[in-house]
Amino acid sequence: MQTILIKLISMLFPVALGYFLKRVGFFGPTDYKILAKIAINITLPCTVVASFAALELDTSLLGVTVFAFILNWIVAFYAWITSHGIKDKKLRCMDMFSVVGFNMGNFLIPFAQQFMGSAGVAVTALFDAGNSPMCTGGHYIFTTTVVNVEGKKTTIKDVLRKLASSPALLVYILMIVLMVLGIKIPNSIASICQLTGNANAFVSMFMMGLMFEIRFDSRYMKSAAFVLIRKYAFGAVTALVAYYLLPFDLLVRQVLVLIAFAPIPSLAAIFTENVKGDVGLCSFITSCSFIISSVLITLFVFLMHVA
Repeated sequence: MQTILIKLISMLFPVALGYFLKRVGFFGPTDYKILAKIAINITLPCTVVASFAALELDTSLLGVTVFAFILNWIVAFYAWITSHGIKDKKLRCMDMFSVVGFNMGNFLIPFAQQFMGSAGVAVTALFDAGNSPMCTGGHYIFTTTVVNVEGKKTTIKDVLRKLASSPALLVYILMIVLMVLGIKIPNSIASICQLTGNANAFVSMFMMGLMFEIRFDSRYMKSAAFVLIRKYAFGAVTALVAYYLLPFDLLVRQVLVLIAFAPIPSLAAIFTENVKGDVGLCSFITSCSFIISSVLITLFVFLMHVA
């Protein structure tokens, strides 16, 4: 138990450190934009390359990847339908960015490395192969298109422009193509990317701390509650389906239950910044989700004896 708590604290420490340093004036209110550019354009793409280089393809578990990809589309439409009551387009985009996706790279995969062993890591990696293309750009393209935040008719050119603006998504597509073709990434490239990619978790979490704002006004709390209730309700349904209906071994289904309660991806705040939304609110909701997911996943680890 003590080891688990230390691991959880280490995940949340960069958020608290970033917020503290902003409050004491060491960082300015807009300095997070520099880290956002580093995360989306450098550390995250390197993490993608390093993750795929270490991934051993198990064809019997490719259904996990397919399940992740389908699940991301389901939750995207779920977020769109349940957010119809939000009239402000920027606020609705922030809401949808916060409901969709599963935070694997900064939360579940490090958690799996610590507590689930090699089999658990393999399952999370295969799930991430279907999850991350949506989290690193797919959800952004879908959300901004259906909400029409730009106030004009979206064309194929607009979609391609948004696709090209997400280096991590492009790298994911390239890695998946190479994996399907059976082309291995050279060890030298993987090693170079691994060093830079290792910084991604800290950079993303520290950036969230710089974005984080605590406001105890009714609008903030209402928006946060609306997002979190819908996100974890969807997670509960996903966990039940994964555990009782999917045709995988027990360990795989147990890991999928944990994944169902993964927190909001850190990129939600960056996407909110891209549409000129309230990044403070998004970061607040994301940080709350890290705390809630930490409690829920730790509880399920003990209940299902996954560790």
